[in-house]
Amino acid sequence: MSTPSALPRSAPPRFALLALLLLLPACNRPAQEPPPDNLATFVAATLTSQPSLTAQLPTALPTWTLPAPFTTDTPTAEPSQTPEPTIEITPSSTPLPLAPDDPRLGLNLSSPDYADDFAVSGTWFQYPADFEDATIRWEDGRLRASDNLVDGFLWWSTTSLQVEDLYAEVSVEMDDCAGRDAYGMAIRVGGENFDRGYTLEITCDGQYRVRIFISEEAPRILMDWTAAAAIRQGSGASNRIGILSVGEELHFVVNGVVLNSQPVVEDEYSDGALGLFASAAQTPGLTVYFDDFALWYP
Repeated sequence: MSTPSALPRSAPPRFALLALLLLLPACNRPAQEPPPDNLATFVAATLTSQPSLTAQLPTALPTWTLPAPFTTDTPTAEPSQTPEPTIEITPSSTPLPLAPDDPRLGLNLSSPDYADDFAVSGTWFQYPADFEDATIRWEDGRLRASDNLVDGFLWWSTTSLQVEDLYAEVSVEMDDCAGRDAYGMAIRVGGENFDRGYTLEITCDGQYRVRIFISEEAPRILMDWTAAAAIRQGSGASNRIGILSVGEELHFVVNGVVLNSQPVVEDEYSDGALGLFASAAQTPGLTVYFDDFALWYP
């Protein structure tokens, strides 16, 4: 978080537009680790318009250009007229059982505070149809994300939600994949180009890692690649992944299993949007499908 209809959720506007669009959906592409002799993070972003859950973009937006060395030709998208979805949550009085040492203890996982089953298009950014690097579109009740190039970059799609402390989960199905082809979720996404945040990345061969993306700098590894028995592996595998963030403490979950026994402690970012992405390491056009997103406020 691949070709369905486009729904623009936009990459970060600049300067005067930033205040207007701060709460709006966004997409961007932060780089993975650059070679040792290249410490720059190359970012490309698109500016589009789209309906959101909390605000509306203007019908016309000025064009803008990233400063050197980030200048790049990027496609633009036509405004989408897709109506806002109506999201309904059915509360449950029976919380799912959690172990006494589970950091999610106290949350009623049967009753999220916000849920999106992707029944309608419009809740996440969708890339323009002519954008070659990545494809993220709503398709048949799921969000389909493809990383078209094996080039060391991530492209993510976000919602308009701006969240501080949270527990978020989403189900992911992987298409044909190999090795460290990956997908993941980002939280506390922000910055002028929506190029900062924390990511959980899950690979085809059953590993995970955690990184912090920093605007105009190389991302930093918080937890390096680690195998986890809880991760279902291979082409066609489905996993439910989650991130719990409370203050400076971050926990990561796959299929109900908390991956890190000790929290990752980070205080760089306190809030931001959420993102979903695919990350091709070996398979051009790597495609994953996201479904049944849910969020709880601790």
